[in-house]
Amino acid sequence: MQSAFLRGREHQKIGGLAVEAEGPAAVALSRGGARKTYTHTDPNEDCVAFALGEGGQILVAADGHHGELGSEAAVQRILEEFAEPWTASAAPAQDEAGWLSLGLDALERANLAILEIAGENQLPPAPTTFVLALIRPAEDVLLHLSVGDSHLFAVDHETATDLGGRDPSWKFTPFLGYEQANRDTIQKYSQVGIRSVQDLRAVVLATDGLSEPGIGVKSPPTTVLEKVAHVERESRPDQRAVETCRGVVEEAMHAHVAQKAGDNMGCSVVWIGD
Repeated sequence: MQSAFLRGREHQKIGGLAVEAEGPAAVALSRGGARKTYTHTDPNEDCVAFALGEGGQILVAADGHHGELGSEAAVQRILEEFAEPWTASAAPAQDEAGWLSLGLDALERANLAILEIAGENQLPPAPTTFVLALIRPAEDVLLHLSVGDSHLFAVDHETATDLGGRDPSWKFTPFLGYEQANRDTIQKYSQVGIRSVQDLRAVVLATDGLSEPGIGVKSPPTTVLEKVAHVERESRPDQRAVETCRGVVEEAMHAHVAQKAGDNMGCSVVWIGD
């Protein structure tokens, strides 16, 4: 298995951009294009990661709140406990119920990881929004998990459909990292689903530095779709994941500069199309 993990605490330069790529996957992370204008704990509380195996790929993006420890712990738990079995040649589930159960398992364990790291450091838990995509081409499965307002775009030739984000009817943003959370509450306040990958060009995860009003771009789905289309026209196949990832973060950073208001920005990409 191959993997990459970019942690916010290691990337704290305004305007800086860190990128790692391997095969069809890439991750990019920035503190942002401008300083944050809202109250925060740490300079960069986002984390992004990917893992590649013989049977599939995992993407993760997490946007921490009230500290960097929560998002990092949640992503680390996924890499340590789920990445290898989920991306192995043998499928970890056989039907829809099995896939959805695996997704809830991962959210439960990520939630617990946030509580454990807080206890170890004698700090209040630092909650995080969280998105994860598992792409299994042989099974034609995209398993998608979302808690909070980060984004998970399934991009075909016409649309960038956001499978993440919070329910717009809710008056609050849910997070991972609460002591009272159990499987039932996590299921209630998360979005967990599966869909086909056959028609997709790419899967793009992004934290809300792309979308926050007065900070990010006007239309995140349009920005992602246009970036994927541009990269498909202009880049070599082996560069499409990394150029998409870099381009999405750069578009967000340009918006931060223009609006003189920044936010941490993380992006993870798997390129599926030829």
